[in-house]
Amino acid sequence: MTKKGNLHIFPSLVCVIAPVTFLITLALATKLVHVAMLPYISDTGNLMPESCIFSQFLNLTALCMLMCVYIRYLQVKSMATFKTPIGPRWDANDISWYMGFLACLGMDIVANFQVHNIYQVHYVGALLCFVGGSVYFAFQTMFSYHMSKVDDSKYLFYIRCILCALAFIFCTSAITSGVISDFGYTGTDSSKWKKDDGGYKWHLVSTSSEWMLAIIQSALVVSFFPEFRRISMYSPKFEIRGVNDVQSENSAPKEDA
Repeated sequence: MTKKGNLHIFPSLVCVIAPVTFLITLALATKLVHVAMLPYISDTGNLMPESCIFSQFLNLTALCMLMCVYIRYLQVKSMATFKTPIGPRWDANDISWYMGFLACLGMDIVANFQVHNIYQVHYVGALLCFVGGSVYFAFQTMFSYHMSKVDDSKYLFYIRCILCALAFIFCTSAITSGVISDFGYTGTDSSKWKKDDGGYKWHLVSTSSEWMLAIIQSALVVSFFPEFRRISMYSPKFEIRGVNDVQSENSAPKEDA
């Protein structure tokens, strides 16, 4: 089996592709007057041509993030098992894997179902991405505490603990202020929210909280970098029934008559 290293490239790609994508789509949307000042991240990828860039590169980000979730799952599994009272067939690492998968799925949904087209599906994806992502990183922070007893990585626990607390604060702020601003909104195009449309200050609190949440979750992904540098994986071995069996029989030494 072939040994695979350089797994730290996946968190690196996530933390390069996502911010660069958001900045490009923000610049395009602002230049084309598709958004007002400090829009939601989703609004920057709502209309053509920025929606094409938004979808393409956010899909790529979701794929790289899914690889990070899978590698982290195997890393934690190889070091310890963290049991939960849910049942004998479930442990915290399994739950975190599903939460990470849902967060990646949510990112993919956000990329492909623009809020301008199908806002209900888009909002479900956004909740999966941000809320599911925050819960996922809370699990990783818990794992970091236990794993720091095995290796010299206690500083990662403290960093993740602070970032996770901030993530939950900004996640709550983004959702709560967003709901409040929607109740006060009297305009016709929320992507071009004006001061006299109602709920404007709450809208700015919500959008700025969302941007901060995206930055913090990117930083949490970056925190995988030092651990992934020390991890190696081996490519899977495939066996095809009816083919490998015949090859094994042909390669086996024949006994002398």
